[in-house]
Amino acid sequence: MKDYYRILGVSPTAHASDIKRAYRRLVQQLHPDINPDPQATELIKEVNEAYDVLGDPVKRSAYDYTLQHPFSTIVVAETPPHRDRAYRRRGAYKPPPPKGPTHNEMIEWVMPYLINIARVGLGVCLILLIDIMLPAKRNEDTIRHFYVSDTGRGNATIMVSESGRELKLRREDFVGTHAGDPIIFVETRLLKELLRVEGAGGRIILNDFASLYDNFLFLPLIVGCCSLMIAFKIGAAELRFNLGIVNTFVLIFTIILMF
Repeated sequence: MKDYYRILGVSPTAHASDIKRAYRRLVQQLHPDINPDPQATELIKEVNEAYDVLGDPVKRSAYDYTLQHPFSTIVVAETPPHRDRAYRRRGAYKPPPPKGPTHNEMIEWVMPYLINIARVGLGVCLILLIDIMLPAKRNEDTIRHFYVSDTGRGNATIMVSESGRELKLRREDFVGTHAGDPIIFVETRLLKELLRVEGAGGRIILNDFASLYDNFLFLPLIVGCCSLMIAFKIGAAELRFNLGIVNTFVLIFTIILMF
């Protein structure tokens, strides 16, 4: 059995790159144009034969096994050729590239808009804070009359003032209140949000309103907290992205209630 390692002048533990380098060096030395020796032709055939075995990882592994076990036989299974010569076997499955932007790319694209919306939210919260801290405006008026309105879910008592303002009252609100009694509408100075209605002697007739300063006070609180985290980049990017989406819808509803 031929010693291919000796023919190429490398050790049995040589790296594939060392075998390739030795093969190229021998081919250049034994080439007929450089080496006129008649034996060079035979030697280059052996060099090619040795590199054909040692240059292929599968063949080299089989050759090394044969050197270590000279009396055993190893069979190298080869993949049969396809009938169609133009056929090319498929490699490992590669998933197709994702269509459209990835989640992180979408966050990077949307975040500048969410930051601007957060700044608007901070401005809205600042206006509401100044509005509630300013001294309330007191508008004196007089009750013109009461009437009962059918709301579809029952009857509601409506109080009408001399200035034309109408308020829906509960039964317990207008006990002891009559047409012609003086009333005071207490409201904010900037947005003119109604805070309460006072009767004679400072008695509060009504102070429960569907406004940002009463039943919907949680809306500006949500906008303020979310806007602070987004504008000052507090927390992870994905968290700020999710808060920004929520903040946008809550801010829209808050602005609608303001006007």
